[in-house]
Amino acid sequence: MASNHALAQDCTAVSGSTVIITTNCSVLNIGGNGSNVTINSGVTIDSPGTGAVATGDSTNATITNNGTISVTTNRAFRTSGGLIDELINNGIITAGGIEGLRNGGTINILTNTGTISADGNRGIVNRGGGRGTIGTIINSGTISSGNNNGLETGGIIGTITNSGTISAANDFGISNTGTITTITNTGTISALVNNIGILNTGTITTLNNSQGASTSALTYDGTLPTNYNIIVNNTSDFGKIVFSDVSGAINFGIDSSSTLADVDTTYSSVLSGLSSSDIASGTSGTFNTGVIRRNWTLDNSSGSLWDLNVIVIDITNNTNISVATSVKPNVILAINSFNVVTEANFANMNTYDCDLFGKNNVCASLGGRHTTITNPRTRVDSGVLTFGYKLSDNFRVAVFRHNNFNQKTPKSFKLSDKTPLIGALVVWNENTNKLGYQLKLANAFQQKNVELTREVIGFSEEGKGQTVMEAQSYVAELQYAYQLNDDTVIHPYLAVRRALIKQDAYTETGVSLPLSFNKIEDKSIAVLLGLKLNRNLSTDIILKGSLGVEHDISHTVNRLEPTGISGLTTVNLDESINVA
Repeated sequence: MASNHALAQDCTAVSGSTVIITTNCSVLNIGGNGSNVTINSGVTIDSPGTGAVATGDSTNATITNNGTISVTTNRAFRTSGGLIDELINNGIITAGGIEGLRNGGTINILTNTGTISADGNRGIVNRGGGRGTIGTIINSGTISSGNNNGLETGGIIGTITNSGTISAANDFGISNTGTITTITNTGTISALVNNIGILNTGTITTLNNSQGASTSALTYDGTLPTNYNIIVNNTSDFGKIVFSDVSGAINFGIDSSSTLADVDTTYSSVLSGLSSSDIASGTSGTFNTGVIRRNWTLDNSSGSLWDLNVIVIDITNNTNISVATSVKPNVILAINSFNVVTEANFANMNTYDCDLFGKNNVCASLGGRHTTITNPRTRVDSGVLTFGYKLSDNFRVAVFRHNNFNQKTPKSFKLSDKTPLIGALVVWNENTNKLGYQLKLANAFQQKNVELTREVIGFSEEGKGQTVMEAQSYVAELQYAYQLNDDTVIHPYLAVRRALIKQDAYTETGVSLPLSFNKIEDKSIAVLLGLKLNRNLSTDIILKGSLGVEHDISHTVNRLEPTGISGLTTVNLDESINVA
């Protein structure tokens, strides 16, 4: 035997940090503090007495068995207290007597890829009365009993993940009088004589199961688990469970690891032995994978049998419709609302001007603005503050600030100012009396926060996104002022505007399949031919009016290009934007 400790042939006491057992012995007592103990492949710990391996009231890091631990009678592996951080069995732990493994302490993780068995009563016993706790059992091997129970617990077990076999010749595969949080069974849990895979007189919170369709169904007796989730691997491999002598009620569901068919499918007899009063919730729901939506119902086919019926829907078409009927109109509405910015610098450039100066060559004006869009119904109330300054008898400048105080929009489209609408202009007049030619250059700029909602169409999802929109415009205007009479001046004019409206790209949030939308740029060049009128009604009141015809000589706008799921189509915005 090679080790960093001297080991006796018939009884080995181990203490220390790392021990590798390479020679057969009769009894292995593990009493180390933080020990890592490995029993090599080919090594047999064989005791004719009460236990081949025993841990006392000690703390051990990892115990790994790659060999054979066996007893003729009683228990092959026994913990009477203390802690094992991880117990790994890749070999054989077997008892000709009552128990393969008996836990009276704490095992954080128990991993079995080999065999833990007893010819007598129980393969594994987790003691009750506050003495036995196992955090996680991962079994891809065999846990079995030649008589009573494959796994018996009266204590606490956090999670049992079984992809192997847990079985008993007589009574129950798993017998629980304690507490188990979760059992996930993708293997087999069974008992031969009583044909009860799981007996529960304690508490099981969640049972996930795929055993049934391709093998014998999982059988269950006693208090129902709080949650039962079917695992579906394919149309011929899915969970079936037969209940008997039940109490309580379950919440039925489909485990998230499931793979459901892409066509309408009936999974037959997934539950047996339950009445409708035994099912607290989960008779219908939706299981989503990508663009496929599977609406399912748990239907009572006959007697106490229940089928899982699944209807499959591809949401791609519904999503395309949703983009076209809700996102597109919202983007168009946002662009059209920003035409206020560009129009403020064009047709409304007259009302945003200030050209009556006092003795300090300063002009100030305060005004209000109310804008209404009829379809969809949108209303904006605003205030405008303008300052002007006369540089000379022929040159003047002005700046303005436009704030929106109240913006009422459809519920799927919200606007708020990120910046106010601001602008500036410079004006040259041929004559000091402002008759004759006038040249005006102006610009305007604004940013707004935009929230857009993609509404539900059919089986599509509601998606919300936030972005920023920006508008800027530049205008040159040439007019000629003609004195019609003492009180009236007319101004024929020609103006050219270059405008750019941008919406930043954004991605939806709060949705299982968020869509992303590209950056949108709306560019236009327009001309305006019109006539303005100034009429003095009195020495203090001037009536101003204007009439014009606007025409776009150039206009381009990007297509809306949603991404995030396959099969989405681009959307043309050009035919619906009001550019004149």
